[in-house]
Amino acid sequence: MPAGTAHSVEATAQDNAISAYATWVNTVGGTGEAWLNDWRNNLQSRVAADARAKCRDLGYSIARNITIDYEQWYYSDDQDSGANYQFQASSERPYTATCLKRVRRSRR
Repeated sequence: MPAGTAHSVEATAQDNAISAYATWVNTVGGTGEAWLNDWRNNLQSRVAADARAKCRDLGYSIARNITIDYEQWYYSDDQDSGANYQFQASSERPYTATCLKRVRRSRR
């Protein structure tokens, strides 16, 4: 997400970040709106693909019972801004999934 305007007062910098983010996302036809709409429209498939990849990395072949939790927003301090405070907005969508592995049993 875009950073807010750097400012020597922390509260002002955070307000600027929130305002800049809201403008970026809510500008009709803007890149922010397009990005957010694309993410929300494809959320299920993106999360499913991520869950499958993580399950495979752990040695499992199947991802099931995928549940997407609520959206949470964060405004974080950019430590690289020197003497000024600069905040960035970010979104998190946690999810849970069950990883399964097919096991074939041999007949004896």
